[in-house]
Amino acid sequence: MKSAVKKYGIISMLLLAQAAGAQAEVKLSLDEVVARVGSENYLVLENAQRVYQAKESLQLVRRNLLPKLNLWRVLEIPFDPKNAIGFIEDIAPFLAPNNWLRVQEEKLFLQAQTQAYRALWSNEVLTAKSLYFHALMDRGLLTSVESGIRNLEGVYQIARTREILGGLPEGLSKDIRVRILALEEDRRNLEVIIREEASLIAYVSGLPGNEDVELASISLPDLDQLEPLSYADFEFRALDSSPEMRQYDAIIRAADLVKKERYFSFLGSSSLSRGVMGGIFDELPYQDGLGFGLGPSVRIVKAHKTILELQKQGVTETLRRTLKVLVGNYNLDLESSSNLLQRVRLTREILERVQSRIQIGDLVEPIELMEASRNQVQAESAWLAVQYRFLINEDRLARLIFHGDYETPPNPFAPSSNGGSRP
Repeated sequence: MKSAVKKYGIISMLLLAQAAGAQAEVKLSLDEVVARVGSENYLVLENAQRVYQAKESLQLVRRNLLPKLNLWRVLEIPFDPKNAIGFIEDIAPFLAPNNWLRVQEEKLFLQAQTQAYRALWSNEVLTAKSLYFHALMDRGLLTSVESGIRNLEGVYQIARTREILGGLPEGLSKDIRVRILALEEDRRNLEVIIREEASLIAYVSGLPGNEDVELASISLPDLDQLEPLSYADFEFRALDSSPEMRQYDAIIRAADLVKKERYFSFLGSSSLSRGVMGGIFDELPYQDGLGFGLGPSVRIVKAHKTILELQKQGVTETLRRTLKVLVGNYNLDLESSSNLLQRVRLTREILERVQSRIQIGDLVEPIELMEASRNQVQAESAWLAVQYRFLINEDRLARLIFHGDYETPPNPFAPSSNGGSRP
């Protein structure tokens, strides 16, 4: 008796533990996903820490311009007069011109890191919204596939009955059954894809990995009410608002300061570090003092600046081409939307007419009903795809010109509920 009670007690404890470990399904809207990416996304939070490091590096180099006391050097002065030079560097670091140049560099590195943060955040938002649109599109395709399966099941029953009665040669019902099985396989594949997309959305939204996500529906656009876009209307804004371009601008201006450091090298090198983003210049050779190596070191910095300018030009052309292709695809979808919508209406009418003939007892060939059902599913799927493709292209355009959800980046120093708080 005791063993039975103990056994049932263990089972109850396991059931309670399982119930406690079960996670409720989280329902997310598109706006909630965008908000969570800005405050909970792991890559965004990581980049926010880099901005914080750049900000603190600027404070560090500013404060290092103030006099500081190194007790070891003070003790070494009576024994080695050469150490007096280092002592002077400690008590008057602001007298070194290169130290002031480092402060200006740090300001530019902070600007560059802030723009990098903005670019990363916007790309994560773009990825999350694209996943959201694709998940809803696949969910709509799943509904169309399930509708096609139901229609073919009816066709299969008709064909099977007529084969038994001798009205059709044997074999047609098997062909229909094969098509049903193929659609069921498509349904299973879509369910897997939708589950994976929901899992990725949960990840970029900063949700725990063991939580299930349900995505809220959105309103689809009315393509008939939209006008084609012009590339010229968006080119300047896309280039002017690009954080990638602004990041290169800041780094290129920093390269000019690095070049100035070479001219003041005869007064000694800077004792201050370049901070977080300064590593891009650390490998450039530096002549400490006055000598014949000044010219080559300056030319090396100039060449590095030219490399940065070429990279910036590459980014410029990439943005232009991306915008051009995007506007072209947008306009093509608008042009084809009326034909696709007409196709959907016609296939629906054909399928409804065939089904009505069956209901009144008219003799309808199974092949005719099967073709009508397949055409209707294909038309619905194509129309659904172009609607969501339009949403995706519209969102990509908003990302290029930083409009809508991309207009105001989150504050990298604001409090965060993920892993404590931001700096």
